[in-house]
Amino acid sequence: MMANKQTLFCGTNTDFLSAELVKEANEANSGVAFRIPSLVNVDGTLVAAIDKAHVPTDWGFIEIAVRTSTDGGKNWSDIKTIATPPARVINSDKENTATAFYIDPCMAVAPNGDIVLLVTYYPESKGLFNKKMMDKNKVAYASFDGKTVPLIYDRDGNFYYVLESGKVLDKSKKATAYKVNFADGELYENDKYVGNIFLNGAKSKDNATEGTTYGAPLKAVKRSYVFMLRSSDKGATWSKPVDITGDILNQNRDGFFLGIAPGNAITTKSGRLVFPLYTLKGSVCIYSDDNGNTWRRNEAVPFTPNIDEWTLAEGPDGNLYSFSRARGYKTTPAAISYDNGISWVKTKNAKFKAPKCQKNCFIDGEKVYVSHPSKKGRNDGVISTGTFEYDKKGKCKGIKWSKEDIKINEGFFAYSCMTKIDNNTIGILYEDQPSSHIVFETIKL
Repeated sequence: MMANKQTLFCGTNTDFLSAELVKEANEANSGVAFRIPSLVNVDGTLVAAIDKAHVPTDWGFIEIAVRTSTDGGKNWSDIKTIATPPARVINSDKENTATAFYIDPCMAVAPNGDIVLLVTYYPESKGLFNKKMMDKNKVAYASFDGKTVPLIYDRDGNFYYVLESGKVLDKSKKATAYKVNFADGELYENDKYVGNIFLNGAKSKDNATEGTTYGAPLKAVKRSYVFMLRSSDKGATWSKPVDITGDILNQNRDGFFLGIAPGNAITTKSGRLVFPLYTLKGSVCIYSDDNGNTWRRNEAVPFTPNIDEWTLAEGPDGNLYSFSRARGYKTTPAAISYDNGISWVKTKNAKFKAPKCQKNCFIDGEKVYVSHPSKKGRNDGVISTGTFEYDKKGKCKGIKWSKEDIKINEGFFAYSCMTKIDNNTIGILYEDQPSSHIVFETIKL
């Protein structure tokens, strides 16, 4: 049974959203455009994260924003922006690429109670939607004194090491006059600001307006990065983004793209954080056994040789179960990890059909819940339900899927994310319009 439906994030541009729905926008929930929901419950506080964009595309000026609820989703805090990329131009032109951008948040609650949020980050570009803009042949990270550090480049193609302290060394490992915080990209030369390493271009009168900046003489490699944010107070405040790409990147295998599969991640019963990621060659996961302070990764998940987002949850037997995007309107690819996310084994497809779209899963006791659009063209949102089955010796035989889905809505339904609110209630955050309109509902089990 669905209840407590409300608009959590609402766009204000009638070019992207109907004028009737734009009327729902207010100080608490509004922005130009929104996509890609993430939702977690941290000790009774719901935290919803979102792509806060200026265009309904997968590039342009995209920030990350959050709202929180302490009463099970009945009331929510005002929207708060927690990560803002550098930009030369900020507008609602769909062809604007003169900005870096965040995209695809994914959250989990660590064993120590911190919320760990991972997000994909791009320098000025269109990301995956114009691969010609990417630096396919530049090395992005290198070893320096036993640590993996990012590299930046000058216009002649010479590389420089960026140390954790922010010091910039040339290829001979000699100190330069430059200093940069790699996460925000602001480059200084002898304490003079000289631009941002994630942007193109140079300083000019046209782009020196408030909220924008300009490109630096040294530049980061144009590729995807994985940044981490952390909240230790249930989403009220957040750390600045930190780059963890060098810890998890396989440069020979991944190429120019390693990105977050959006939604939520998990903390297993053993206390391991496990996050879903993907490359252009298949899916991978990364894991941390120390609350996200250090990270390791597994090999490619075998069931997704295509570009793919996926979702995972821990079953009552301690195994991890995952569900992915099919190549078209088909049954759902699935896999199991018997070793806490280190390796994965392909299993039979889950019987429910869905179009090529992100899914989200949730396991409660012996029940499995997977939210997804059920019709072609990303329409008619449902939650497919399954029950774990066992043989006479108590060994799990698999999941038996119900023929009856829990109906969420009719019409458009795309990305979604679920979390348990209490013993009888699930909360779901989902896109019910092609952009700019994100709805929250509760489900009584």
